[in-house]
Amino acid sequence: MAPRRRDLALATTALSSLLLALPASAQDSTAAPLTLPEETPAGTIVLPEVNVQATAWRAWQPVQGYVAPLTTTGTKTDTPLIETPQSVGVVTRDQIDDQGALNVSQALRYTAGVLPEVRPTSRYDSVFVRGFGGQGTSAAYVNFLDGLRQQRGISYAIPTVDPWLLERIEVLRGPASVLYGQTGSGGIVNLVSRRPTEEAVHEVRLEAGSHALLQTAFDFGGKLTEDGEFLYRLTGIGRIADTQYDYNKESRIAVAPAITWRPTADTTLTVLGNYQYEPDGGFYNFAPAVGTVLPNRYGRLPSSFFSGDPNYNLFQRRLASIGYQLEHRLDETWTFRQNFRYQHIDAEFKAISGRALAANQRTLSRSIVHSIEHADTFALDNQAQATFSTGPLDHTLLFGVDWGRSSAKRRLGNAALSPAYALDIFAPSYDLNFPEPTLATTSQIQDQLGFYAQDQIALGKLRLTLGLRQDFATSETVTRATSRSTSQEDSAFTWRVGALYLFDNGLAPYASYATSFLPNSGTYSPARGGAPFDPTTGEQYEAGIKFQPNGLNSYIQLAAFQIRQQDVLTPDPVSVTYSIQTGEIRSRGIELEGRASLNDNLDLIAAYAYTDAEVTESTIANVTGKAVPQVPKHSASAWAEYRFTDGPLRGLGIGAGVRYIGKTPGDDTNSFDVSSFTLFDAAIRYDLGALREDLKGAQLTLNVSNIGDKDYVASCSSADACYFGNRRLVLAGLRYKW
Repeated sequence: MAPRRRDLALATTALSSLLLALPASAQDSTAAPLTLPEETPAGTIVLPEVNVQATAWRAWQPVQGYVAPLTTTGTKTDTPLIETPQSVGVVTRDQIDDQGALNVSQALRYTAGVLPEVRPTSRYDSVFVRGFGGQGTSAAYVNFLDGLRQQRGISYAIPTVDPWLLERIEVLRGPASVLYGQTGSGGIVNLVSRRPTEEAVHEVRLEAGSHALLQTAFDFGGKLTEDGEFLYRLTGIGRIADTQYDYNKESRIAVAPAITWRPTADTTLTVLGNYQYEPDGGFYNFAPAVGTVLPNRYGRLPSSFFSGDPNYNLFQRRLASIGYQLEHRLDETWTFRQNFRYQHIDAEFKAISGRALAANQRTLSRSIVHSIEHADTFALDNQAQATFSTGPLDHTLLFGVDWGRSSAKRRLGNAALSPAYALDIFAPSYDLNFPEPTLATTSQIQDQLGFYAQDQIALGKLRLTLGLRQDFATSETVTRATSRSTSQEDSAFTWRVGALYLFDNGLAPYASYATSFLPNSGTYSPARGGAPFDPTTGEQYEAGIKFQPNGLNSYIQLAAFQIRQQDVLTPDPVSVTYSIQTGEIRSRGIELEGRASLNDNLDLIAAYAYTDAEVTESTIANVTGKAVPQVPKHSASAWAEYRFTDGPLRGLGIGAGVRYIGKTPGDDTNSFDVSSFTLFDAAIRYDLGALREDLKGAQLTLNVSNIGDKDYVASCSSADACYFGNRRLVLAGLRYKW
């Protein structure tokens, strides 16, 4: 072990032991309760007044409807969304269920500023937030779970979480490094696991749908002991399906057990486990622009087109994790928390992919890749929170130390195939025997250590948030075939400042500034000197206004922002298996998002984003001044869900949605565009308990996305890589709760 990594690990272990050993000096005190909305005699809804003292993670308990009053992701304390001086979006469990999302990307379809399906697939959840995303192994994957980073392997061993296992999804838009360390400038997506509750939970589902999809799911939870000292949750899902693409299947089995122990009113320990196995990883390939978004003399390729080969097409992934969340309240001022997770991931990937389409517009040259990866990752976050006053100022002060380690090994072989293996895209011939590429072994160990502090200050109706952080990151990579070893040491100081004012009428204008830091593992190609990459850094200015009308369970936020991000990684046009750093990207825009659960009958969502993302500096010719590929200037969505609670239609629920994505640049030089598209979604459900009392809890459901079965291209990242959008998907099911 390198001296620097050993010192970081020892320091973290010592701090963890210190926090766990602190005396329980206030065992008989009572933690501040989480106050939920309640109805007045007039039937109006009173929004909660929340004391952030000693309640972190409790905001992640279930909420009814589409409006979550609190967020932990924005501040690492339970803070009302309207008091967070940065734009935050929350997708609730009810929304995920109503819209029938089968993966996290689909669950984010109606979130402003988020592009979740630029490359639709069930294999990975890659997203663009405020114009920043990327492609390939350097893409921005959804990689936070319960406030901790889900680290990954070197290339294709990337974790995902099935949305059935989640209670909610929180999106923090803009730089988040001051709290989470190594993140990009666009923002983070934090997945929140289902966890034990005192209220008993029993639900099973049977569902079937398009492409021979079959799935079953269950969710059980409640008290293990009568006094509620021990609570449990057990959630699981199994799915098999074909896909819209030829010769590609997907399958998944996942289970997530959890248990909570509350020995006193001041101490809570929740243990969270997860196991997920995918024998078939679904489709993850692409098609050329000529024949999809650009004319081809032979016609247009079908959306089922497969540029690979069924004889060399494999993706298997196995994930297992165990962790805990510990919270202990010492006294009226101090609370300590510790969040930990260990995760192991195995993945094997084999594919034949298109490289370039010949001038005859039908002969596609191809490449081959085979990767076998393993990774063991650790994530630890220690927090000390104090609530106190100094004169007229009320403080919520947070100190933290977090640490992460990833130990990964990869055996990788990739090469261009000879012309004998080229594919006629309009008359493909499959089941060929391909030469196995030579696998080269690479090992990599990455460490990260961060120290952060944050103060949330209340002065009357003014809210100030100040945060700062110091990060240290190391990486050591060894390639055995060449006996080459490279090491990197990076450090950065990041900070955030924000101000917000709460008016009596529910309006809350705010402004903030934040910075980001993201180390880049890897090096330039040997032809470019092989030097390690510099970290990617960024800064954001944001101003906006939030609105939460008194007496209504609704929330609206309008934000204007400008982000500048430096040293962004992009594929090397000369050495395609390497990356280079392009310089600077500037993204600025406006986002508007509104959510409302007006009563027991109606839930609403509306979102719009204007995003102007441009490469302002580049090392690649003809790219400076160009728009970022795959990012539309305009995107919008709306969803409404209505439930009949009386009359002849009692028990019926209907939902309808529309999604619009504007035209997007198809490559770095903006030489062509991908057309805009509009999609329609719908949902119908019927509560059988409205027919007969003994059927109470049973529900029939039907979800249809892309009702019109529109054949479209979601985006292109280059002239050789375009991604078909999802065609119509029908999902019917029977749900039973008791």
